[in-house]
Amino acid sequence: MGLYITESYKAVNGLTKAALILLTASLYLGWYGYCTASWGRVFPEANSDYFVGYGVWKIADNRSPLPDVFVAIHGWLLNWYVAFQTFATLGFISVNLGYILILLLVYVAPCKGNADLGFWNGINCIFGSVCWLVAVVVFGVKFDDTFDTFPYDDPTLQYSFILAVVVVAVELVAGILLLVNGRSNSGSGGTAAANVDSINANA
Repeated sequence: MGLYITESYKAVNGLTKAALILLTASLYLGWYGYCTASWGRVFPEANSDYFVGYGVWKIADNRSPLPDVFVAIHGWLLNWYVAFQTFATLGFISVNLGYILILLLVYVAPCKGNADLGFWNGINCIFGSVCWLVAVVVFGVKFDDTFDTFPYDDPTLQYSFILAVVVVAVELVAGILLLVNGRSNSGSGGTAAANVDSINANA
């Protein structure tokens, strides 16, 4: 199994390898950003270290005795937050779908070197990058506008927001690589697939 995975990875071209690495990074960053309450931080009390962290679906503070105590905010009817949650979720789905499709493209025999699969995964990744970008812009603009008022003190963007910005760039680059690779494979008659078939025949 280990040899098969290694040889399958070696058989694909450099663009596909780069896309796999980028989408793996994007997957981890996307999960972390989507599941943590650290997109933004609000200080409800002036001149205090007490804060409340905001995430896509939950908020949590630094006074709760247990680290897993949080308040779910699904169903919150603040319009900009609904838009933020919607686009973040679409981007999150795209990251997961993109990773599954790149694994199929590299490791699953019927899909290896499939130019169409790579091309449409590129479209998926670019779509996901745009969704993450919209989520980042909406949150970045509206979070400060909403909470930079009394009694809140100094709202700040946090590391999950930064991770989402990284996901925007990483997924966009991966999508472009997959599009370029899909075009080139389509024109070359599926060389990558032929290489992998040769590996399977020799195994």
